[in-house]
Amino acid sequence: MLHDIAHNPPMTNRKLRFAVQRVLTLLCSFLVSLLQTMQLRLLLCGCLALAAQAFVPVPAARSLQLSAQQPAISMTAATKATRTNRRRREYNKMYKSEMRTAIRKVLESSKAGDYSDAFPKLSTAMSIIDKNVKRGIVHKNTAARKKSQLTLKVKALESPAAPAEEAVEA
Repeated sequence: MLHDIAHNPPMTNRKLRFAVQRVLTLLCSFLVSLLQTMQLRLLLCGCLALAAQAFVPVPAARSLQLSAQQPAISMTAATKATRTNRRRREYNKMYKSEMRTAIRKVLESSKAGDYSDAFPKLSTAMSIIDKNVKRGIVHKNTAARKKSQLTLKVKALESPAAPAEEAVEA
């Protein structure tokens, strides 16, 4: 029984602990004054030591008690901001890929030297680039630069006779 008292975790209420210690001290001092034999005195001192030890906080038990009260924060679920960022990243990735593909098709047509094939692809690429600016995926100045570069490459393919014919008609 006394062994169980010694290994119980310490009480948290300081006033209650002090009152119990005071009562035990008074009880033990009263019993010591009554008992004069040596064996009973040793038994009483052992009881007093075990009772006092029950109120001494054990460092390991104290840390376990604190960790039980305040669990460490470890979230396994993603926060809402993280989930939103993932969703938007996939969305942006899809439209950026579409834009790069359209630009690559225009560049391939212009390398092939086919103006009639490159011009409709240029129109499609410009539309996709403008939509990505509207979505906030590409900055407007970057989009303007890309469109300008593509236009220059496609206009270089235009036959030199076509501008001269337009000038003669005017």
